[in-house]
Amino acid sequence: MQLTSLTLTGRALPQLHSRRKKWESCWEDVKYCSERCRRSRGGQTAQATPSATMAPTAPSVSHSSFKAGRSPDINKSLRCQDLGNIVHLEHLNLEVPDKEQAGIFYGEGLGLSADPGSTAAQRGGVAVTWFNIGRQQFHISKGPEAQRTPLPVKLVLPNHAALVQRLELVASHLEGTQFAFEQTEGSVMVTDPFGQQFEVLAPSDDDTISRGIKDIVLPCAPGTAAAIGAFYKKFYMARVAYGAQDSMDSASVLFGPSSSLTFVEDDEYKTAEAAIGDFEGWHIAFYMANFSSVYDKVCDAGINLLDHKYNDKAPTLEDALKWSQFRMVDILAVDDSPEGCPTSYKSGDVLYSFGHEARSLYHPRYMRSLYNKGTNVYDDHGPNLI
Repeated sequence: MQLTSLTLTGRALPQLHSRRKKWESCWEDVKYCSERCRRSRGGQTAQATPSATMAPTAPSVSHSSFKAGRSPDINKSLRCQDLGNIVHLEHLNLEVPDKEQAGIFYGEGLGLSADPGSTAAQRGGVAVTWFNIGRQQFHISKGPEAQRTPLPVKLVLPNHAALVQRLELVASHLEGTQFAFEQTEGSVMVTDPFGQQFEVLAPSDDDTISRGIKDIVLPCAPGTAAAIGAFYKKFYMARVAYGAQDSMDSASVLFGPSSSLTFVEDDEYKTAEAAIGDFEGWHIAFYMANFSSVYDKVCDAGINLLDHKYNDKAPTLEDALKWSQFRMVDILAVDDSPEGCPTSYKSGDVLYSFGHEARSLYHPRYMRSLYNKGTNVYDDHGPNLI
């Protein structure tokens, strides 16, 4: 059902609640937030007809408030500020073979703050450094080999001129490594000393952050993006946006209003096993509102991870509540592959693998203040501590 975009006037407002039930099943079909938005996007003004004027109409909403979506479909919807059960992406954890080089890159090159609000005991030892980026972090720890995501991680950082200047200054200290950077129109492509790639974007009107981790993009086998999205919807009750990138199907899992995890189908991977083979041991940590039911689903599916090096093993719900978190790796198919799918799979098959550190909102580090150097005032949440 295509809704017209007539702006509600004061005379129409008393009818809003009586009409609301007529809209409930078709919010996702709203293409424009108001008639003004329709005109600014180049659309044609709807002609008022008896049937159109009788149709339920959307209230006028400032288009600048539509910041939650990670895809055009979500940005067009009046549900664009609705979130699923996952409310915040906290950190990306990477192991590196040389902590000194990592400190130069993340601290001086990217300009991130080594977290002053944590101790070595809290971080897991002196071999671990947490670098703050807005309300999120990189957890960088010393390991035998570098861990990397298969595609560039999208970051948001302001002042790209200053960023490029910092990267130029650290270049001589990172000679002989894989460090590289290139400024392009609208972004700076950066490779850390160990091969991890980043696409650094400037803050935009569609962002709710002035700095942070915007999107972790992961390649998957053709025909599996929707199935991976279905896993997050069923197990985590997450909000998932389906779309396409460079003509390939994708599924973006929303991790709060500012971050997402996007699976993009890639012809290079002929099977799900090929995509799984690119996992190098990294993990993400995130927070969710409904914790215990997710834990139960993960345990029932046999994917609760207990064989890991950390202290927070959670074989029972009581243990998970003690730590306010649990871990898992495997993403499963919740149904058999549809007929004609380029990748064949059965319900319960593993479609993708990487580390999930799933936390409750009672976790002691949920939304704690993080200091970011060089931020006397920032756009969205107040001064100094983000």
